[in-house]
Amino acid sequence: MVGTPGHAVAEDFVARRLAEIGCQPYRGDSFALPYRRHDTDFTNFVGVVPGTDRTLPPLLIGAHYDSVIAAPCADDNGAAVAICLALGKRAADLGGFKRDLVVAIFDAEEPPYFQSDAMGSNRFHEDQLDDRGVHLAIIYDLVGHDIRIPGVRMAVPGLAGLTFVTGCESHPELPDLVGSVELPDKFKLVATLNRYVGDMSDHGAFRKSGTPYLFFSCGRWEHYHEPTDTPDRLNYRKMARLTELSAGVLERADNAGLDESSEAADPASFEARTFRRSLGVAYPLFCKWAGVSEIDDRDSLDRVAGKLLGLGL
Repeated sequence: MVGTPGHAVAEDFVARRLAEIGCQPYRGDSFALPYRRHDTDFTNFVGVVPGTDRTLPPLLIGAHYDSVIAAPCADDNGAAVAICLALGKRAADLGGFKRDLVVAIFDAEEPPYFQSDAMGSNRFHEDQLDDRGVHLAIIYDLVGHDIRIPGVRMAVPGLAGLTFVTGCESHPELPDLVGSVELPDKFKLVATLNRYVGDMSDHGAFRKSGTPYLFFSCGRWEHYHEPTDTPDRLNYRKMARLTELSAGVLERADNAGLDESSEAADPASFEARTFRRSLGVAYPLFCKWAGVSEIDDRDSLDRVAGKLLGLGL
């Protein structure tokens, strides 16, 4: 939690790890980018893996490091921070991309700062982002757990392994870009609209500015904002597969145009394909449960989203 001894420990870890994986400070000579709001001190930590052409708008990966309660909060949001650091290390070990890769670890995402002017991603976007802007922002939150149906103790095949991505609607090229990346073995990805869940994390600052973005999440679960959100409950294989997928997305985005576009894109057909591909043999049963004969248009996707949200995701 912001202002606690645990918060200070997390800050020290993030700053040390950014240096260890080969990042350089994004601004000045420190990874720490402090700011103050409402008589409280906060700090974003931002590093960069330099690219070969540093004049280009950079890629950005981000996650928040603060917690909502004085507890481990491994899924919310330690798992996401770990994935960002792993991706940064992978990029540095490979010598970087053409573009800079910005690794942004944000403060103050959790209540009472959520969606306020103290929220770390808002302050980064408004005050700390340099003039190059961002080519593509990828944000992670709640990405370490299996999806379960409340009241059902066992994981449901075809549902437990899902990870959701929103933001493909933020640029017409993103559905094809994401769809071109080979999914890691046993990894299941479903694309859906951000409007179904709203700006539930740090991607909101980028969405509002019209920046192309992707937001990865497994949604809420029974341990959300509870002391029971502990490291032993994470699915590390799922996290590793998401890291592998993200590396592929970053590689393609590095070379993609993603030029400014006023075209309003509805990626319904892409979303429908991700449901069919991810659910496999469970697809007919899922459709029956969702009350649709087929997932093939925006109306059926709206109904499916409503059913999933009804589970508390």
